[in-house]
Amino acid sequence: MSLNVFISYAKEDRDQALQYYNLLVQEGASPWMDVMKLLPGQNWDAEIEKAFSNANVVVLLLSKRSISKRGFVQREANDAIERLRYKQPTDIYVIPLLLEPCDVPSHIAGRLQYVDLSTAGAWDQVRASLKLAAEQQSIELAHGLNIGPFRVFTERFEDRWEGAPGHDIKIEYPRFESISRPELARELTLLFGGRASRALIESRQEPWDQSPDLFPDVHSSTAMNGRWDDFGIVHISDRLLSLTYDVGWYGAGAAHPNSYFETYNFALLDRMYVLTLGDFFTDLNAAIKRISELCIAELCRDYWSRLGEKPDELAMKSFHDGAGENLENFAAFTVSPDHFTFLFAPYQVAAYALGRWSAEVSFYDLLDVLKPNGPHTLVSAYI
Repeated sequence: MSLNVFISYAKEDRDQALQYYNLLVQEGASPWMDVMKLLPGQNWDAEIEKAFSNANVVVLLLSKRSISKRGFVQREANDAIERLRYKQPTDIYVIPLLLEPCDVPSHIAGRLQYVDLSTAGAWDQVRASLKLAAEQQSIELAHGLNIGPFRVFTERFEDRWEGAPGHDIKIEYPRFESISRPELARELTLLFGGRASRALIESRQEPWDQSPDLFPDVHSSTAMNGRWDDFGIVHISDRLLSLTYDVGWYGAGAAHPNSYFETYNFALLDRMYVLTLGDFFTDLNAAIKRISELCIAELCRDYWSRLGEKPDELAMKSFHDGAGENLENFAAFTVSPDHFTFLFAPYQVAAYALGRWSAEVSFYDLLDVLKPNGPHTLVSAYI
């Protein structure tokens, strides 16, 4: 079983987490746990973010302590659930495991089946899930995913150079094949392959721009600029493609990494056309006003689901700042068969520790401002 497994846990549960780390090793997986993988002097937050991005599966070890704790454990859980939006519906990506009976947060329990490790046969269920996840990963890598008129493969560029500072880069991108739409497949592959090449080149640390006094140990991860790009396909039909990138980056010497979203939406007609948010609406200003109202309401509900309390005055100010009536706030959006999803990077609508956010806005709630025959009519039920 070749499977990268990220283990998310509360520090108070470390001893139990180590037991399951060892069990995962015995199962042939490659688990990642901070106390087992981090080295002295490494920027622990950046290394955690890279390991999280590289994971095939995220194991959430839930207890009364972890579900009530704010901070990085909560951010890892929130970000893992957010990433589910870009996985295939049958893919196993997040596995919640209960170390003890506890109230599973609704945004996890409402999406995923969890396993109580105190019950008989629990680890057999986990083993079966890991086996299925490994099989899914192997099939997708070898044969690609059949989505709509395309077969989609995941390709990757990697580059590491030790300097003062150096760089450590991983850029994934989709490669498309199609019998029915070969020209579109070629254009999409060239587009995203070119994006990956440019991101790789632009992210390299210049060898003539070095500060050995600040970074005396070139072998340390703290002397590394980092970038890691992961993509997710939200929707493909014969006539529309919606895809998102989760871009993580780290500047050598910084306190922690950061991330942002890039989204790509195309009409696939006789040719491929880029879609902007304005293409969907008869009155963009009125649409942004409505979208802002609906997103803020959704963010409030999500806050309640994540934290078990209503957003306070400071949280509401952050929501209005990051999701207020400004077109730039909604630059990252994807299109599904019956709704838009607006993506908000860390810091945009909440504190860094709360991670990434998103809000779905139904076409139904925008009917009076959507163009009657606009691009939203191009979606269908492929994915």
